[in-house]
Amino acid sequence: MERLRLRRSLFVALFVAVAWGAATFGVAGLLAVLLDRDPVETPGGPVYIGLIGLALAGIAVWLIVGFSARSHSPWLGALGAAAAVYLVIAASSLFVSFEMFAEQALSPFVTAAAALASAGVIATWAALRSPPKGGLSGRTPRT
Repeated sequence: MERLRLRRSLFVALFVAVAWGAATFGVAGLLAVLLDRDPVETPGGPVYIGLIGLALAGIAVWLIVGFSARSHSPWLGALGAAAAVYLVIAASSLFVSFEMFAEQALSPFVTAAAALASAGVIATWAALRSPPKGGLSGRTPRT
């Protein structure tokens, strides 16, 4: 029974991770227009390093959402997702240069991605809560 719940949670978490990726791209686009800034401005690095960081962060979001969906409280999972996304994106840029790492560590794009991951954990936890047995009031209806 517990294995079936874990599979279902991981399946739902896959959709949440994909939605997180789409929302992150959308918010990054809006931030780029509003701030008149590119997500990666450091010259000399490969152009795909941001995509690699987001892909690795997406895997972290998938696993954290899947395993924290059935927990008693969403707060530890939300904090873990935000920290994992922030650290994975920043650490993946460290493979290029320390200058890019410093840029990504202070970037509003990375902060927005971490906040969206946290919101995804909380929303999934709230959506997968089962209603109490016997209806909302806890009493059986009279017939």
